[in-house]
Order: sequence, then C-alpha cells, then structure tokens
Amino acid sequence: MYDRIFAGTLLLLSGLIAWTAVGFDVPFQYEPLGPKAFPVILSILLALTAGWLLVKPSRNDWHPDRSVLMKLLAGLATMTLYAVLFESAGFIVATFLVGTVFSWLFGEKPWRAAAYSLALSLCGYFLLKDLLQLNVPAGALLGG
Repeated sequence: MYDRIFAGTLLLLSGLIAWTAVGFDVPFQYEPLGPKAFPVILSILLALTAGWLLVKPSRNDWHPDRSVLMKLLAGLATMTLYAVLFESAGFIVATFLVGTVFSWLFGEKPWRAAAYSLALSLCGYFLLKDLLQLNVPAGALLGG
C-alpha cells in the first residue's frame, strides 16, 4: 500500500517537473539540448519508474511507526528551511545546517554530524564554485 502511495506521489511530482520545465523561457541557446532537456528527461524517467512501482509494488509488510513519521516530517521541515536559507545564508551555512540535521536523524552523534557536514559543505562549495565554475551563493556571512 505504501509503495503505491509513494509511486502516485512521484508520478504527480514528475508531472509538475515536466510542466515547470516546459515553461522555461530562455532567450538564447547556450547548450545543444537547452535548459529544458535535463528536467524533462528526469521527469520522464521518474514517471516510468513510478508507473512501474504502481503496477508492481514490492511485497513487504513494513509499516512506518511514529518515530519514522517524525523523522520524515523533520526531514521535510529541514529541506524547506534549506530552500529558505540557501540564498540569504549561503551554500556553506545552509548545507552545514541541513547536513548536521540529516546526519543526526540517521543516527550519528551530534559532534560527528557537525564535523561531517562542515567538511561536506566546505568541499562542496569549492568543488561547485571553483572546479565546476557554478554560481553558488556565498551568503551574507561570507560577504556575498
């Protein structure tokens, strides 16, 4: 039952992704496929896998208990906070906070979770900014 609920949600999400991607209005072509192609391809793959899961769900008897549902809600709230803080606080601070919370939710000790997410956010920032040369927000804390 939970597999079909999850698959239906993913199918809805794939439709929303495709609908949003088709609405992209880019005045010039800067890559061979354009900015619409990647999200549309992902939405098609997501729709295909969600359709497969709707038709043929797994045969498990697992049911989430209260602690699992609370972790899911905490993860959803954390990702919402990440989206809110991403530009204002910057990539490093927002990723540090999200990484710490998710590591802690998955059972890591708080100090180790913080150390891991600090390394992840710093390495990720310099990888994206310097190596891939993407625009990553530095945030007000780092003078961005």
